[in-house]
Amino acid sequence: MGDRKSGESNVNPMMSDTSGVARNTSQPPEHYDDVREELQKMAERRKRSQTLLQKSKAPLRPGQTLLGTFMGVYVPTTQNILGIILFIRLPWITGQAGIIQAAIIVSMGCVSSCLTSLSMSAIATNGRVSAGGCYQIIKKSLGPEFGGVVGILLFLSNNFGVAMYVLGFVEALQDAFPGITISDDQANDNRAIGAVTLIFLATIVYVGISYISKFALLFLTGVITAIFSIFLGVFVHTGVPDGAVVGLTWDNFSENIKPAYTSGNSFATLLALFFPAVTDPLAGSNLSGDLSNASVSIPPGTLYAVLTTTIIFLSQVVLTGGSTLRSALLDDKLIVTKVAWPFPELIYGGIMLSTLGAGLQSLAGAPRLLAAIARDDLVPVLRPLVPLPGQEPRKIVILCCFISMCVLMLGELDAVAPFITMWFLTCYSIINGACFMLSYEMSPGFRPAWRYFHWSAALLGMLICLGMMFFISWYFAMSALVLSFFLYKLIERQLGKKNVELVAHDTTVERSDESNNRMVEAQAAQLEESAERADWASGIRFNKVRTALLGLQEHDYEFKYWRPFVLFLCKMQVSPENQQYVPQRGMINLIQQLMKRGKGISFVAGVVEGDYTPANVQLAKSAVKCLKVIMREKKIDGFPEVIVAPTIYEGQRFLIQGKGFGVLRPNTVMMGFPSDLDNMSEKAKKNYVNIVKDSATAGKTLIVCKGTVDFPDGKEVIVSGTVDVWWVFDLLPARGLLLLLPYLLQQHRAWRHTKTRLFVVTGYDEPMEQLQSILEDMLTASGLQASVHILQMDASDAPRYTSVGKSSHESLTKFSHSPSIMGLTDYLHAVSLDIQDIKMETLPESPPKEEVPAEDSPFTQDPVNNRGVSHHVSQSSKEKKKVPMSEKDRRSSCNFLTSDKYGSRLTAAFKKYSADSAMVVLALPKQQRVQTAVEYLDSLSVLIADLPLVMMVQESGMERIQLYG
Repeated sequence: MGDRKSGESNVNPMMSDTSGVARNTSQPPEHYDDVREELQKMAERRKRSQTLLQKSKAPLRPGQTLLGTFMGVYVPTTQNILGIILFIRLPWITGQAGIIQAAIIVSMGCVSSCLTSLSMSAIATNGRVSAGGCYQIIKKSLGPEFGGVVGILLFLSNNFGVAMYVLGFVEALQDAFPGITISDDQANDNRAIGAVTLIFLATIVYVGISYISKFALLFLTGVITAIFSIFLGVFVHTGVPDGAVVGLTWDNFSENIKPAYTSGNSFATLLALFFPAVTDPLAGSNLSGDLSNASVSIPPGTLYAVLTTTIIFLSQVVLTGGSTLRSALLDDKLIVTKVAWPFPELIYGGIMLSTLGAGLQSLAGAPRLLAAIARDDLVPVLRPLVPLPGQEPRKIVILCCFISMCVLMLGELDAVAPFITMWFLTCYSIINGACFMLSYEMSPGFRPAWRYFHWSAALLGMLICLGMMFFISWYFAMSALVLSFFLYKLIERQLGKKNVELVAHDTTVERSDESNNRMVEAQAAQLEESAERADWASGIRFNKVRTALLGLQEHDYEFKYWRPFVLFLCKMQVSPENQQYVPQRGMINLIQQLMKRGKGISFVAGVVEGDYTPANVQLAKSAVKCLKVIMREKKIDGFPEVIVAPTIYEGQRFLIQGKGFGVLRPNTVMMGFPSDLDNMSEKAKKNYVNIVKDSATAGKTLIVCKGTVDFPDGKEVIVSGTVDVWWVFDLLPARGLLLLLPYLLQQHRAWRHTKTRLFVVTGYDEPMEQLQSILEDMLTASGLQASVHILQMDASDAPRYTSVGKSSHESLTKFSHSPSIMGLTDYLHAVSLDIQDIKMETLPESPPKEEVPAEDSPFTQDPVNNRGVSHHVSQSSKEKKKVPMSEKDRRSSCNFLTSDKYGSRLTAAFKKYSADSAMVVLALPKQQRVQTAVEYLDSLSVLIADLPLVMMVQESGMERIQLYG
C-alpha cells in the first residue's frame, strides 16, 4: 500500500480489545474520568425520569380495576346528566316556558357544557393527567390557586348534587308508593327516607370504585329504558288520547309552543332550575386516577356523553310538550309516568335508578377531588384527611356523607339547585378562561393533542357562563365570585406561608455553618418547588414584558424617568460543600433601601472562580439559589446571578459589560471597599482599580461602599443623625446623584430619621454670595431638604480632587449658563417659583490648635510622587489669606486643619465635621496618572479612615438625572 519505515508501529489509536469494544488509547486517563462522570449523570437523569413517570402513575389500590373510555368516562358522565331534572323538572319547565323557550334553555345549558368539554379536552390532552381530576388538570395549567378554587367548588357542588339527587329519589319513591309514610309530616318523611338512601350510597362508595362501576352500568340501563318508554308512549298515544296525554298533534304543539309563566317564575329562574342537569360533564375527569389512559379517554367520552344527553333533552322537550296538555305539564310533576308505554313503573324505576346513579357518581368523585387538594396541603385543616398512598379516601367519604346529610335536611330540591348552578358556572368560567389564555397567548407549553379546539370557543364559553350567572341572579353570581376570590386568596396565602421544616435550633444561640447551609438548602429547595408550579399570570406577564422591552428606547431613562439599576458585585464563598454569601457589612441592605423609592431593578451578582466545567456550573446554580433566598429575606426587587470565570476580576468585568437585556442594563455598579488592604496582594489591588476604570469605560456610575460598622437593615437597626454630602471643588457632581442617593435612602424606615447636610468645599476666590444663592435655589427647586455648609480651602489642600475637577467658579459658570438648564436662577424666576429662604447654618467654631500653617510648612508630601517637596502657595493666594477674615469667613476656613500624609486637609475636615454622622456621601477621587494601584487605594483608605459609613460615587459623565424643575 504505502512505504513504511522499519520498526514503525502500525497501530491505530482506536484499538479493539478482546471484548470487541473500541477504546481510544491516545486519550489521557483524565478523559476516562470525564466520560465516567457523564455516564453517571446520564444514569441519574434516567433514574429521575423513571421516578417522575412512576409518580405520574398512581399505584393501583388493592382490587382496583382501571377503566376505559366507555365505563370510565361516558357512562358516569351520561348517568350524572340524565338525572332527576330530566324526568321531574323538564316537563314542568316546558309547560312554563313553552316549547321554544324550553328548547333555548336546554340549548344554552348544553352549549356551555359542550364548550367547557372542548376546553377540558384540550387541557386534559396537554400532558399526562394524574389522580385528582379537574383539580389536577387546572392546577397544572393555571397553578394551584385556580386549581384549588375549581376543586373546592366542584367538591361542594357534588355534595349539594348528592342531596339533590337523593331528594329526587325520595320524591319519585313516594309518588310510586304513596303508602310509605313514617310520620304525619311529609318533610320529615323526606328527610328520614333520604338519610337512609344517602347512607346506602355512601356505603357503596366506601367499599370501592370497582363496585361503583358495576352498579353504574345497571343504573344507566334502567334510565335508558325509561327514556325510550317515554318516547314510545308519545307515538303510541298519538291518535289514541289518554286523558291529559293527547298524543303528538299540531293543535297541542301550537298551544304549548308559547310561554305561560306562573307567578314567581321567569326565564331566568327556569334556567337556574334546569342548569344542574347539565353541570357535570366533568364526572369522567373526576375519576382520572381510575382511568387506564385519562388523556385518551376524557375527550371523546365527555363529548359523546354531552351530545347524547343534549339530543335526549331536546327530544324530551319537543315530544312531551307536543303530546301533553299544558295543564298537566304544570300540575303533574310526574306526568311522564302517564306518557310512558307500556306501563308507568318503568318511569318510576328509571327515575330512582337515575337519581341513585347520579348521586353515586357525585359521591364517588367528590372525595377524590378533596383528597388531591388535601394531599397538596392547600388547606391546612384537611391535613388529617389525607389518605395513605394506594388507599381509598374513606375519611373524606364520611365527610362528604356528613355535608350531603346537612344539605339533605333542607328537604327542598328547588332550594338546592341555584347554589349548584352558580358554583358549576363559576368553575366552567375558570376552565374556559384558562384554556383561552393558554391558547391565545400561544404558550409553547400548551400543546393539546385534541385537535378540535380553538381559543375563540373557550372565550365564547367563558362569556356565556358569566352572562348566564348574572342573568339568573346577580347577587347569587356575586356571592359565588366572592367565595371564589376568598378561596383564591386563602390558598395563595397558604402557599406563601408554606415553609420547609428546618433543623430545630435555639434562637438565642448562633447557628453553626452546617445548620445555616441546611437552612439555605431547604429554603432553596422550597423556592425551586414553587418555581415549578404553574402560574396563570406568567404568560400575561411575559407578553407585557416582551412588548415593553421591545418598545423601550435609550432616551426613556433620561432625566425625569431615571431610576437606579444597580449591579451589586457581591462576594461569595463557593465550594462543593458550601455556597455562602459574604455579608460585607450589610451592603446588600442599601440595595433594598434604594429600590423602595427608586423603583429600579437590582442585580446581585457573584463569580465562581475556575474553569467552565459542569461541576462549577452546578456550584454557580447552587450559589444562585443561596442568593435568591437572601434576596427574598431582604425583600430585594431584582435578580441573582452567579457566573463561572477563570478569575474573579474577569467575571466581574464580564458582568459589567454584558449584564442586562437590550436597553435594560444596569446604570450603576456597586461594590465594597477592600476591608483588609494590608493582606491584599498587589495583583488583587490592581484588579480592583481596573474594575473602577472599567465601570467608567462602560458608562456606568460606580458606588464604592465602606463601613467600619454594618449598614442598617431597617428592622433591628434604625439610624438617626445626619447624612453628609460633600462636594469638593465641583458643583453638582454626577449631575446631582450625590444628593439624590440620600433622598432615596431616607424614604426607607432605616434612614427616615436622618437629615441631610451639604458640605461644599470651594476656593478662596469664589463668589460666595452667588454660590449661596444658587445652592438655595437649587435645593428649593429640587424638593430636597438639606442644610448647606460652605467651607473654604485652597486647591492645593485637596490634591485628590484638584487635578480632576474645575474650580467651583468655572463649574458655577458652566452650571448657570448651560443651555439645557437656561440658567438656574433665571429659570426659577421665569417660572415664578415660590422659593423659601434656606438659612445657612454656620459650623461650630473649633478651638484653635497650635499647628504649623500650611503656607509656612517647609516640607509636605507630594500627592503624586509621595516624596518630600517644598510646599509652595501662589502669591495671590497668600495675599488673599493675609487679608483679615470676617467671622463668617473664619468659621468656613480650613486653614487651621492638619494635612494627612498626602498633603490633604480634607481628611481632617471629614473627621471634624462628619466623624459622627450616620453616613458620608462624596465623589470618588480619581487615580492620578503616575499613581500606582497600591498608592491609590492607600490614598482612599487614609481619606475615609475616620468615617463609619461611606458611599463614594464615581460619575461616568453619562448620568441622566433631572434633579430639579
